[in-house]
Amino acid sequence: MESFGKLKRRGTDLLNSVPGNMPSMPSMPQMPQMPHMPQLPRMPRKASHSTMKGTWQHISIPSLPRSSHSLDIVAGNAYIFGGEVEPRKPVDNDMHVITLPSNSASADYYTVKARPTPKDLYPETAPKAISEEDETAAELKDPLTDVPLSSPPTTAAAIDDETEPSSATTAKGKAPDFASDVPRPRIGHASAVIGSRIFIFGGRSAASETLDENGRVWVFETKTHTWTHLDPSRNSPVPPARSYFAAVATDKPRDFAIKPVRRTSSWKEWAEGDSAEVGIPQRPITGSIAAHATDEEDAGFGTLIIHGGCLAGGARTGDVWAFDVRSRTWKELPAAPGPARGGPALALAKGRLYRFGGFDGAAEQGGQLDVLELALDEFDDRVSRGEVGVFARGEWQSLLAPGSISATTTSAGTPTTIDEEAAAAKLVPARDEEWPGNRSVASLELVLGGGGREYLVLQLGERSPSAAGHAGAGAFWSDVWAFQVPPVGRTLASFADSVMHAVGRKTGEGKWTRVSTGPYDDDDPLDVRGPEPRGWLASAPLGDLEENAVLVFGGLSERNERLGDGWIFRLG
Repeated sequence: MESFGKLKRRGTDLLNSVPGNMPSMPSMPQMPQMPHMPQLPRMPRKASHSTMKGTWQHISIPSLPRSSHSLDIVAGNAYIFGGEVEPRKPVDNDMHVITLPSNSASADYYTVKARPTPKDLYPETAPKAISEEDETAAELKDPLTDVPLSSPPTTAAAIDDETEPSSATTAKGKAPDFASDVPRPRIGHASAVIGSRIFIFGGRSAASETLDENGRVWVFETKTHTWTHLDPSRNSPVPPARSYFAAVATDKPRDFAIKPVRRTSSWKEWAEGDSAEVGIPQRPITGSIAAHATDEEDAGFGTLIIHGGCLAGGARTGDVWAFDVRSRTWKELPAAPGPARGGPALALAKGRLYRFGGFDGAAEQGGQLDVLELALDEFDDRVSRGEVGVFARGEWQSLLAPGSISATTTSAGTPTTIDEEAAAAKLVPARDEEWPGNRSVASLELVLGGGGREYLVLQLGERSPSAAGHAGAGAFWSDVWAFQVPPVGRTLASFADSVMHAVGRKTGEGKWTRVSTGPYDDDDPLDVRGPEPRGWLASAPLGDLEENAVLVFGGLSERNERLGDGWIFRLG
């Protein structure tokens, strides 16, 4: 038997002989050499600016010409209120409703006449809080001691109540008088949405009459198509009456402190629980849950924020006020930097208030984006916990256009360094960054893009005023810009931007980008044409219907004509 060494050597010799025993392949002909190409001259590099894309879609509805009106969108319906066709003459106090197109359904339009909400649904004053002592006293009290056996005496007040009809009743052949229970026709007001309700404040009723309603906020109930109002509490400060200002809203505070469950005094009460009200699983009491159900909008939640505008005496202002819906109190926030102005554009994103543009009485404002960070005050006593109210965290910060002397300024006018602003909101402009032109009475709305990114979309607006004042029309913009809101918290957008920063690549956060617009439908001539330049318009984001879309309606054209068309702009 051969040894292992001989077998290994014989295997090696066999493998080495394999290439020599294989037939050789024929050699391939050599490829001819390509001629030398002359070198092309190097073209000079041109500074290029990034752009985004967007589309315009015309809404087919009857023309509703007006300017200086308000527009809000709730659950796929657009609500248009107020405005003017002739200068300084409000049209009506009807609510004009547009059902926005969705999927294959086209748009629809109808009008809602102004009617008040029944008073039994919304009392004039907020209900008094009930303490545990009040509940204990009510339980110990005999429920029949205060019930008289005889008929109640007839008083003069009772006779008056029986003979004089209330505002909700009608005389025979006469229409009810709702003048004090619904808002008057107005122009130059502002509105915002909280939940399913539309909140409206301020405005003008005539050429020289600024509506002074002592801080009253009007509320339109989209569920019932009726009006109610909220008057400030007795100790609340009141903002000056104004017109041609801006407003936004937040649904905070909303999670209020819940009253702790009352402790039972005996084991029997603990065992029975609420069976006397809701029954037991074998024998439930039908309707008990619905009878005690409440709507959180009845008590109210959220905050309405207003800024700027023209005061009753003709002066302009730059103040900021917040109205807490639940407590019905006004609170003044830090005033915005720069000159006082009317017609500013205002938006709320990522807990920050953004302001752009306006008219100071001499020229259109711009060249900077002002930012105020908001925060939510909370209550926690280890027994209950809830949200209290919205307040400003620090002063305003301003992102200036490239080429400015200082990168940021505070509301007090003192400059800050770029590093401080970069650490606070990452709003550091590049030297070659494009910037929107100065404008007022424009549209600034928040939309949602891909990856969780949010954008402020700035559209249209007045670029220079008319020499005839409000009786004429100035020059207007037709462009669209998008500002990428710096991300906050852990989102897909913040993670992607962090990776981009780590590899040394630039991101679009905290900068303006020009939007290149085109038609939504290439076969529709109106979509191809797009909206004409305008100002004094109204706009609102479509929200859950289309998170990347904004509705623009009406306005004033350069021909000094009130426009009645509606357009949907979609980013991306």
